[in-house]
This record gives sequence, C-alpha cells and structure tokens, in this order.
Amino acid sequence: MQKIKIIHFHNGTGGGVLSVIKNLLKFSINSNIENHVIFTINKDQVADYKMPLLEGATTQQIFYYSPKWNFYYTCKQLAKLLPDEQSVVVAHDWLELGMMSQLGLQNPAVQIVHGNYDYYYDLAKKHGAAINSFICISPVIYKNLYQMLPLRIADIKYCRFPVPSIAVADKKNDLLKIFYCVRNLDDDNKQFQILPKINALLKEKSVSVQWMIVGDGIVKEDVEKLMAQQSNLSVFPSLSNEEVINLLQQQDIFILPSLKEGFPVAVVEAMKAGLVPLVTNWDGATEELIVQGETGFYFEPGDANGYAKTIELLDSNRALLNKIAAAGRERANELFDPLVNTRRIEDIIINAVNDGIKNKSPKKIYGSRLDNQFIPNFVTHFIRNYL
Repeated sequence: MQKIKIIHFHNGTGGGVLSVIKNLLKFSINSNIENHVIFTINKDQVADYKMPLLEGATTQQIFYYSPKWNFYYTCKQLAKLLPDEQSVVVAHDWLELGMMSQLGLQNPAVQIVHGNYDYYYDLAKKHGAAINSFICISPVIYKNLYQMLPLRIADIKYCRFPVPSIAVADKKNDLLKIFYCVRNLDDDNKQFQILPKINALLKEKSVSVQWMIVGDGIVKEDVEKLMAQQSNLSVFPSLSNEEVINLLQQQDIFILPSLKEGFPVAVVEAMKAGLVPLVTNWDGATEELIVQGETGFYFEPGDANGYAKTIELLDSNRALLNKIAAAGRERANELFDPLVNTRRIEDIIINAVNDGIKNKSPKKIYGSRLDNQFIPNFVTHFIRNYL
C-alpha cells in the first residue's frame, strides 16, 4: 500500500503552531503515513534560518522567498517541493494556501485554524475553494467558522491538538512562583502591561511572589523598571519549548491575560505540569478545560484587582492551590492525550484524500499586475526593489 505523504508548512516563527506540528509528528503511529515539513522563510527578514529538527519527520526542507518576487513565480517554486498531486497539504498559514489557490493545485488540502482571529477566518474564506477540510482547535473557532461557511459544515471539524505528558515536580516554594510566557512582550493582545499593576497591588497587600517572565520585545532592564523590582524577578528574552517545559515544572501559577486567543498550547502544557491557570475568558474557548475555581480561574480583560485577589488567595491557601493544580492536570491529560488526538487529526487528514473538492481551479488571491505568469520574476523583483 502506497504511503500517504502529509506535508506540513510552517513560517519559521515558532510558538504554539510549531508545537502542534512537532507533537503531531512525534506521536504519529500510523505506518501508512509519511510526515514531511517545509519551512517557508521570508529571506528579506531572516537570511539564515536555523531549522529545528523534528522527531518523526521523513524530510525537512527550507524554502526561502521574497515578498518582492512575482507571487506566481514564488508559488511555482514552492510547488516543486511537493512530491506529487496525491500529497496532502496541511496549511498553517497564508503562503501555502496562496500557492494552492494561485496554481489550482489538485492536492488535498487541510487548513488547521489555530486562532480565534479574523486572520485565520479570512484565510478560510479566501481559499475555501482549495481547501478540502478545516480543523478547528477550539469549540469557539468551530462555531464561528461554520457560521461563516454554512455550506461547508460537513468539512469543518473540531479536534483537540496533542500535548505530551509532563513530569510534575514536588514543589514546596516559599514564594508563590508565577509564570508568564509570550513571544513578544510588546504585543498589545498579550497584555503584559497588566503585570506591573498586579504586582503593585500584591505589594500593597504585603504578598511577595516570584515572577518569571519570558518574551522578546522589551529588554530585561526595562522589564525590571516596569515591574518596579529586581529581586524575585527572572526575565528571559526567548526560550525553546524544551527550556520552557523545564522551567514550568518549578512554577505554581500560569498567567495569560491576553485579550484574545484560540486555544493556547502553553495553557495545556502549564496545566499538565501542575500549574494553576489564570486567564481571560476567551469567549468560552477553554471552557471544557478550565472550570472556574475547580481547574483554574477566569478574569475579565484588564481586571488587575481580580488577578491580585486570586493570587493572594492561592498564596495563603496552599491546600487549595494544590487541589486545583491536581484537578487541572488530570483534566488536561484526559482531554489532550497525545496519541488519541494525533490519531483523530490524522483520520481527518486521511479522509481529505478521498473526500471533498475535486477539479480545483486557479484563483488569484494575492498580488498585483506584476504577479503574472507571463512576467519574468527578475522584472517584477527589479521594479519592486528599485521603484
């Protein structure tokens, strides 16, 4: 039996999307599947991308492109990396979907909708004619997408992503350890600016905690100034997922006051490591995992006082802290079993090989008159580079 080749595309930025790909490959046990990964790197931004080695990948390739190129040329070059028309394109971002639409490729295509953002919904709507199936990682995303694409309801699936088990340390911290980890501290959506407010309120209550903050965008000295302290504060610019997991095991609380999220992998990892999550109520995205007061806590956006009161409660009542952490860990392990969820996602991908859209037609989604198959790439590049 010929193996099904699954091609994952990733833009090289890391984060939760890379964790999902990494875990899908690591926990795949279907002998009829070959997993391949193509990293699509904007060479105008990153000249020398350091490709991570992913366990379970049959092949890994880097594709460098420039936004100044003729987009038709970019798509043609990227398509050369696909083994054949039977290979399944698993899209995590715009470029691979642009390739599918622009060239009218007949490959089965599955879009994983990673976030409850207009960006991902717009991709689904723009490229719907090229996509066989949609995998939504949270109930909220599933609900929103089928309301936007009611005629595609049969092709829209909800499936949790796989997250490996994490060993839980025997923590007996004198100071409550609070972990905050994002890609960019300057990202308004991630609401780093609320942390100094929470810290100030805790100081007023004479509650001392240990902060661990991970993220690029703001240098360590400025973070220390914003938090108004240097002791009991650890700051890291960026860490690998393995480094984050190692740090998680010593923490007590995971805080993520983002304005909007889909279903953050980091929250699941934190709960599997035995941390109590303190998060925004993202339109019910995590309601099956985080139950108020039982497996974690929800807050309205910007509610610094609410966060401070809950941290004070958990600091003074360590038995409650441990009870909620244990319940959350059990729930996270139950819902996000890596083998079960990998198999479910693979079943959706395999079904896309035989079901869904046939005879896909080319459709230009991106670009201008310079992005034309009859214009040589060097002409388009010259014009965009110099004019």
